[in-house]
Amino acid sequence: MKRSGFTLAEVAVTIVIVGILLVVSVQALNKSLAQAGHTRNVKIARELAMLSLARLEAGLFIDELEDHMEGDYSDDDQPYFKWEIVLDSEEFYDEEQLESDRFDSWKPIDDDEDDESGDPWVVARVKVRFPVQTGRKDSIVLERWLTREFVFGPEDEEDN
Repeated sequence: MKRSGFTLAEVAVTIVIVGILLVVSVQALNKSLAQAGHTRNVKIARELAMLSLARLEAGLFIDELEDHMEGDYSDDDQPYFKWEIVLDSEEFYDEEQLESDRFDSWKPIDDDEDDESGDPWVVARVKVRFPVQTGRKDSIVLERWLTREFVFGPEDEEDN
């Protein structure tokens, strides 16, 4: 007598193989969606950083300009994106530095104020932080050399 059809073992093996392939394909889909979201955030952050550098170059920050400034892009409909602008040799704040921001008596005090040096160029760096999934980079930094006049406005010459 000849039997046609599949045995129970063959059907079980087929179901296991299809299940494994389904799990792997769903994981790949989730990973690609997460990568697409991260790429979108990096693109938006780059555009916002370029916007901040353009605003700095246009002189929109002259009134409140300091060596270190920070804020967010709520006015540009991106409230989860934060910016930091530093000029010349200033450094960006680290998350660890902010958590343990206490006085260090062993750290040398830098008394050199070279803001008004004869150098006509200023290095402006913008760091934009954005929402991130675990294990990914959460910020980008753009740098541009600008003339001191663009950043701080024209110098007032006082010839008395």
